[in-house]
This record gives sequence, C-alpha cells and structure tokens, in this order.
Amino acid sequence: MKAIFFAIGLLAVSSLAFAEEEKVEEKVSKKELTESGREILKQLRELKKEEEDALAALDDEEEKDAITKILEKEEDETDKEEKELEETTEEPTRVKRAARRGARRAAARRAARRRFARRLRRNQRRAAQKRRRHARRHQRNLRRAARKIRRLQRRG
Repeated sequence: MKAIFFAIGLLAVSSLAFAEEEKVEEKVSKKELTESGREILKQLRELKKEEEDALAALDDEEEKDAITKILEKEEDETDKEEKELEETTEEPTRVKRAARRGARRAAARRAARRRFARRLRRNQRRAAQKRRRHARRHQRNLRRAARKIRRLQRRG
C-alpha cells in the first residue's frame, strides 16, 4: 500500500516538474523573444537536428563516441569562456577597490614598521641604560664595601 502511494506521489511530482519546464519554455519563446530571436532559435534547433542526424548516419560506434566527446569538450570550453567573460565584467570594480586598499595597507604597514622600529629603539636604549645603571650601582656598592672594609681594618 505504501509503495503504491509512494509511486503515485513520485509520478505526480515528476509530472508537475515536467509541466513547469514546458511552461518556462513557452514563456521564453513567446514573451521574451522578438521575431528575429525566434528565427535564430528555430535555426539553432534545426542545426541541432542536423547534427543528430549526421551522427545517426555514422555506422562506427567508436567514431560516434569520439565525435560526441569532441563536441562536448568544445561546448564546455565555450561555457567556460562565457563564464570567464561574465566574471571579468564584474572584476574591474573589485580590482580598483583592492588596488586602492592595497596602497592603504602599504601605508599602514609602513606606519606600523615605523612604530615598531621606534619602540624597538626605545626599548634597546632603555635596556642599555639599565645595564649601565646596574654596572654603576654595582661599582658604587663595591667601592662602599671596600671603604667599609678599610675602615674596619684601620680600627681593628
């Protein structure tokens, strides 16, 4: 029972999908195309029919397969070229924005490098001063200790 309902449901869905495809084709051919567009579409369909008839006339199956593969490759290449053309029409605005942004980034990088170099020099200078101060303090402490020892020895 479930299988029957499932099969009927699949048939209904497929028939609806097929009907929608036909409606779309009718709308495209009737509303959007002009007379010259319809003529061109008709010619293209005739060419497609002639291509299929020519392939059907061939007896050698391997040759048919080779020809169909070549035709499919050519169609794929033309599709790729069309996609690339569509993408290139959108790219110039992006490229310009990216180029401007790149200059900003370069300026920001230069500024960041300058800040880093300044901070590095400042820290190195502080470290050097700290080493000198430590050495001076150490020397003072040594002198003080030596004086203290001398004083104690004089008393002693």
